[in-house]
Amino acid sequence: MNLLRTPEQQAKYDEYIAEGNLDKGCGLCERRSLRDFGRWRIIDNIFPYDRIAKVHHMIIPKRHVKEANLTYEELEELRQIKEEHLQGDYDLIIEATHRTRSIPGHFHIHLVVFKD
Repeated sequence: MNLLRTPEQQAKYDEYIAEGNLDKGCGLCERRSLRDFGRWRIIDNIFPYDRIAKVHHMIIPKRHVKEANLTYEELEELRQIKEEHLQGDYDLIIEATHRTRSIPGHFHIHLVVFKD
């Protein structure tokens, strides 16, 4: 049972995975930026947590990289972005564990604004 997506949204997500789309290149790299920073960018989540979210974005490094391979400079900039930009714009900042990451090759953090 998915507590964050509606059954309809979860079905779309499951179909996307079943069609092998996670193996066809990085869907995160291909997405249009909503906002750009030096080493990071914010993108829309095409499979949002629609049970809880009015807005569901993700922040990703501009380069395709796993969390373990982020540089000190990337991590420091992410810390600054969280403090200076994300805290006022979003209600939740969600980072999945290794067990639940669907795209482990490209580090990403979920940014959520709650539904009213």
